[in-house]
Formats: sequence, C-alpha cells, structure tokens
Amino acid sequence: MFSNYDAIEKATHKINKSLESEIKYEHENYTQLEDIETFLNESGFTFTEHDDKIHMYLTKEVGDKHIEVAFEARQPLPDDMPEEEEQGDEHGMPSENYCDFTVYISEASGKRGMVVEATSMDTEVAFNSVLCADDIEAVKSMPRFERSLQEYNGPDFTTLDERIQTSLTEYLEGYGINEHLAAFVECMSLDKDQRLYMRWLAKLQNFVNK
Repeated sequence: MFSNYDAIEKATHKINKSLESEIKYEHENYTQLEDIETFLNESGFTFTEHDDKIHMYLTKEVGDKHIEVAFEARQPLPDDMPEEEEQGDEHGMPSENYCDFTVYISEASGKRGMVVEATSMDTEVAFNSVLCADDIEAVKSMPRFERSLQEYNGPDFTTLDERIQTSLTEYLEGYGINEHLAAFVECMSLDKDQRLYMRWLAKLQNFVNK
C-alpha cells in the first residue's frame, strides 16, 4: 500500500511527463504574428502589454486628443464545438475571428472624454455604445460590465439615427478605429492567450518540481 508521499511522487512524475509533452507541442506550434510592426508603423499606435496580464493597449496622440484602445486575451473556441455553431448560425454564434474592445478618446489636457464599446468580427467593427464622460479616468477604473450600472452609456448604437451612426463611424475611423485595427486586435487577443498559456505551463511545471 502506497503512502501519501509515494502517491505524490508518482503523480508528480505523471504531471511532469504530460507538461513536458504539452510545452514541447506549444513551442513547436507557436508562430509569432507577422506584420505587427507594419500595422504599428502605418497606424501610429503604440502597443503595450504586461507579460503575465491579460490586458493589452494601443495608444496614440492625434492633435489634442489621446486615443487608447483596450482589449484582452481571448481563448479560442473549443475544438469540439458543433460545426454550425463554429461558423456562426442564425442564433449569432461568433466566428473564430472576433474581439471585444473599448476605445477611449480624451482631451490631452483635460478630464472629459468619450468611451466607445465595440466588437470586431472578421475585421468588421460594430460599435455598441458611446458614453460621454466628464471624468474619463474614473470611468476607466470601473470594470467594463459595471459601467452601465453607474453611468449612462447612451442608447444601443444600432438604434441611433442612421446619420448619427454614419457620422460617428467616420469620426472614429478618422482616429484609426478601422478594419486594420480590428484585424490586429482579433489576432493579438488569441496570440496573447497562447503566450499566457505557455507561461502558465512553465509556472506549473516549476511549482510541481519544487
């Protein structure tokens, strides 16, 4: 009969073997995104992230406005998802290429700003809401899904007068919120998740081996 220590030793050996295999597989199959520098150079955005965090940011200055696009790592869709759901059916299931992101446009020397919630799918940007903030830093500090509980986000974007929708879309495109940015955040959200997963595997292996 095994003691607890013997069982732990046996389990640790099994975990290490499986982790080594998974780490090897992930490193062999990871390909760094191409054209990152091309997008950044052409768009004027600066990309920032922390290695061990899910959050990512694109920032730039345009005239007297500060532009910030915030988005997060996103796990890929499950491999066993039914084909009709994977491709996107009439019930609105997402395609593999999508990402939620938030655009902050603020006065470089003031507190006021605009907060735009958006979703990208297959590089097509859909704006969901536009919030006008008197203190944009205070709004930034709120969790995304709690803002509507404390601030008026405005009506659903699609219910606005078409002239307002068109002019706001053109306004945001002028600041670089377009299909090129959408393609970047869609790809980078998945890339970030894979890099975080590889980092997590290494941390888990390191801990188990202590």
